[in-house]
Amino acid sequence: MFHLLNKNLNLQLFFLTVLAFWAAWTIFAQMTLMPAEGTAILYHYVAKLWTWSPIVVRILVLGIVLTMTIGINHHFQVNHLAENRTYIPGVFLLLMLNSGKFLYMLTPALLTSFFLALTMIIYAPSEPSAKMKDRIFTFGLVIAIATLLDISAFGIVLFLILMIAVNSVNAFKDILILLIGLAFPYIYCFAIAFIASGMPKFLQSWADLTIFVPYKQFLSMRVMDYILLAYFIILTIVLIVRGKRMYDNKLIVIRQAFNNVHLLLISMLLFLGLGIVPLPMALLYLLLPVAIYLTVAVIPKKYRFVYDFLIVALCVLLWL
Repeated sequence: MFHLLNKNLNLQLFFLTVLAFWAAWTIFAQMTLMPAEGTAILYHYVAKLWTWSPIVVRILVLGIVLTMTIGINHHFQVNHLAENRTYIPGVFLLLMLNSGKFLYMLTPALLTSFFLALTMIIYAPSEPSAKMKDRIFTFGLVIAIATLLDISAFGIVLFLILMIAVNSVNAFKDILILLIGLAFPYIYCFAIAFIASGMPKFLQSWADLTIFVPYKQFLSMRVMDYILLAYFIILTIVLIVRGKRMYDNKLIVIRQAFNNVHLLLISMLLFLGLGIVPLPMALLYLLLPVAIYLTVAVIPKKYRFVYDFLIVALCVLLWL
């Protein structure tokens, strides 16, 4: 089913449209806001904006979801992870967002996923080194804002450091540029807080952060949640193995791009438990790389019916 869908662009666009409308309906009809207590300082302003005008926030969230969809499709295409154009990564992303009810509540995890999508859009592996350094500095600026919205966004920082260390010939210099870009928004916030005599409030906002929520509530989850987490982990491992077999004989740059997806998954998995978003809602941090793994899995014809069943089972468990 998904293997055949991958060959039909018109059908992919149809499903993308249907899933996008489903996401829009959920956002405007059912979405609520996670309370701001214990969250990062900029998320409090998101909560204030919601109080002022929920419709404005919902419009912004719809823009975030569409950006994530565009970002993952762009990343898949620009890195040549498929021989032909495909919109299946966006289809899988929207399918998981909707079936997992991740859009029923606006959480910091959704905002972090948005910044991950921006990173996918901005990152261009074929750029000349001089332009790439400018992009790395931009990464630092953008991701610093993400960390002020969600402490788990430091996983993106780790991802970029690992990706630069693995892929760059001037890794130390590029990582330094990234960290300088990361420091600028923090310096700006400190300066504003100092000038406005708001330094105690700014520091207190960090002291009041609630952290390690996924670990603290792990033993109090539903039985179905444990089944979902176990299945999610096993399926992800199976998908990684299938992808590795597929790309073993590909060009080095393509294998490198697929390895970058591994780095993204590992980085976000390590920082998933740092923040305030509980499980299984925190799986949202992993949906972008998993959507890529799912797309890679349905490209080969071999065992296509097995992977159809595994993907449908994942969606059912996410819904339950």
